Amino acid sequence: MIEDSIPSLGDALIAFQSSRKGGQQQEGGQYLNGFIQWCGRERDVRELTPPEVASYVERYAYSGSSAHSRVQPVKEFLIFLKKQGWITISLAPHLRLPKRKKTSKLVANDSQSQLRYLTEEGHANLKQRLASFKSESVAIVADIKRAMADKDFRENAPLDAAKERQGFIEANIRELQDVLSKAVVGSPNDANANTRLTSVGHRVTLRDLGNGKKVIYTLVDSREADPSSGKISSISPVGRALLGKALGSEIQINVPKGILSYVIEKIDKG
Repeated sequence: MIEDSIPSLGDALIAFQSSRKGGQQQEGGQYLNGFIQWCGRERDVRELTPPEVASYVERYAYSGSSAHSRVQPVKEFLIFLKKQGWITISLAPHLRLPKRKKTSKLVANDSQSQLRYLTEEGHANLKQRLASFKSESVAIVADIKRAMADKDFRENAPLDAAKERQGFIEANIRELQDVLSKAVVGSPNDANANTRLTSVGHRVTLRDLGNGKKVIYTLVDSREADPSSGKISSISPVGRALLGKALGSEIQINVPKGILSYVIEKIDKG
């Protein structure tokens, strides 16, 4: 396969949609567009990584029955990328929704468990995104009115596109409002200055026990996750392995190539 044949995520999305029956967009297409936008439309498809895919699905892990409808279109897209030979590893299996836990005897702690601990930067970014979506929501109404001026609704592509975009915007507004309503800026350990356990908002320096190399991760809420910047979700496989560990602790992380062993050398506030 020649290099020029590897598309960007945006171009791959167009190819995927064209491959559907009659070239029609599938149900839930707004969520697939959201995934492409979240990853970066201009990125090479080969840059997608399993941790990045896992971080995306974690954003919808607690959205109840709607989570499956959000994730399924993305899973089909990732399968398509593999079948086309544009990626060499299967990413779809990393798009698993966690099993819902039983809620019996947990009612008293429900309000605490719903809190979302965000960094100051992450909180500001989410507020900015919400304002941007609200502004676009007003503009999209005007686009729909203009599109509806065309009385032939049978092949009104602009109207279909505007309505799909509106659905995507409204879903994001609801989600961001929900996250921000439960957001707490800082770490759950901030109240206890003597606590030296890794938590959301902490920057953790790890040393590979195999080769001595160091890597730095910042533990963040799933909404802030950005693996390319070293920001990993606290509920990702790596995040779960790090969360609640003390300085000097040895941890093991399962990766496709095997098990990596690290020691925590430093814990700082992010």
